[in-house]
Amino acid sequence: MNRYAALLAAAVALLAAPVHAKEGDTFRPFVSGAYFHDDNLFRLDKGEAPDLKRADRYGLLSAGVDVDWKHGRQQVLVNASKTLVRYDRYSYLDYDGDDLKAMWNWRLGNRFSGNLGASKSTSQSSFADIGLVNNQVDRERRFGRAEWEFHPRWRIGAGVETTDNTNSDPSLFSQDFNQDSYDILVTYRTPKGSTVRGRVRRIDSDFPTMKLLGLNPFPPLAAVADSSYAQTDYTLLADWRFSAKLVLRGEAGWVDRKYTNALKGSYAPYEPWMAPYEPLLVDRPDYSGFNGRLTADWYATGKTLLSLSGYQELGGATDINASSVLKRGTSVSGVWLIREKWRLNGEASYENRDFRGDMGAGTTQTEDDTVGASLSLNYTPIRPVSMDFGMRAGRRDSNISAGDYTFSSVFFSVRGDF
Repeated sequence: MNRYAALLAAAVALLAAPVHAKEGDTFRPFVSGAYFHDDNLFRLDKGEAPDLKRADRYGLLSAGVDVDWKHGRQQVLVNASKTLVRYDRYSYLDYDGDDLKAMWNWRLGNRFSGNLGASKSTSQSSFADIGLVNNQVDRERRFGRAEWEFHPRWRIGAGVETTDNTNSDPSLFSQDFNQDSYDILVTYRTPKGSTVRGRVRRIDSDFPTMKLLGLNPFPPLAAVADSSYAQTDYTLLADWRFSAKLVLRGEAGWVDRKYTNALKGSYAPYEPWMAPYEPLLVDRPDYSGFNGRLTADWYATGKTLLSLSGYQELGGATDINASSVLKRGTSVSGVWLIREKWRLNGEASYENRDFRGDMGAGTTQTEDDTVGASLSLNYTPIRPVSMDFGMRAGRRDSNISAGDYTFSSVFFSVRGDF
């Protein structure tokens, strides 16, 4: 029996045991299994790596526990899971993932509240941008927030968060970062339950390893860039209930990102053979511009939900010659409750990625368009058990060589809460 089939069989066997999950349970273990078939696992262009087998099947088995403990006005939430992923053809991609999160939602009196927590996870990078590399990302977060309700309709709060992101593959060490974030938030709640918030946020991201952009043997120079930056956001956020059937959620504001542009650390893993090369710093260009996202949820009937979203957002970039990427996109998703135990889910999306930060003459900055769609059928034979069968498909069109791809996949998954 293939390894992915064995994983799925193990999940089904566990679900064959009695399940007794009840609403409000403090301690809720769960187990899930899934099977996937992908016809272009590494998201390769049509003529790219012609001798490489593109399709693969893989299985996923997860087990964990959700804890929701309440004591008076205090609430403690813990989510812990272990995930095993095993590939049929490309077994070198096998990995074990982890996800752990603990959070204390605290409340003091009638006016002071907030949260305090931490999380740690291990996941696998998407192959769409890194190719045939088995890279695991370890991410650790610590966060806290406090709010004061100084008026029945007004509250003010502040939050802090730190993130450490580490990659396992040496070629992606330049993507490691340590980030600190601070924000101040003012919230107004309308008589009908809508909310409007104003936020000012500061983000400081430090990338210890320089990005290697190119080599010049005579004289021996290594062009490197510093991805570290300081960013300030000014954002207006709102959740607006126009009616019982229509809810708008959105945010809009201005982003100001300034890069440090300093020689520091190293450009490992290219040492020690690169010792003779003298580093030449190439400045990253700063960015200032509009950021925004708007989502509309329409509850057309008691059994259908349609959600439409559009956005323009600044993000990080995996492209070696870019400092950041501006993403513009839209998506539409829907849910139809066919019968009490059957639900149909669908989604379609489009995204344009404009990679910013030209590294010099002759360098082409990447711009691509990605479209995708998915359709799945969910069946819940009993309340604690759910099954999904579905398919996904998509394509990317890029202005650089070997940047295009198409793919399609099918999947089956089952989950049980005990």
